[in-house]
Amino acid sequence: MASGPAAPHYEAGLHSIAYVTTPNENSAKELARKIVEQKLAACVNVIPGLTSVYEWEGKINEDSETLLMIKTRTSRVDELSKFVRENHPYSVAEVISVPIENGNPPYMDWLSRTVREKKT
Repeated sequence: MASGPAAPHYEAGLHSIAYVTTPNENSAKELARKIVEQKLAACVNVIPGLTSVYEWEGKINEDSETLLMIKTRTSRVDELSKFVRENHPYSVAEVISVPIENGNPPYMDWLSRTVREKKT
């Protein structure tokens, strides 16, 4: 069997997915657009129809929310989190992230080209 050129290798953890909940689809789309315009993410998926059950100020709450799934560089997560805090309707915005361990190399390359490394 002939072998072609080696597939590009992805460096685990170079990129992350950040999750942010918002009160509704309109606020989610507005925040997503701002994040992409600021080049803090290459892509933001807006996922409506989420139900969140959580404790807040001693009370159990159940709310409909919309989830943002944000694809960015790991080096930009702190900057993304700050931007979300400054532009989110909640007083305490959820911003949690997980590193991407593996991915489709052409997609990960596009993500790298779209979201540049944090400027030092």
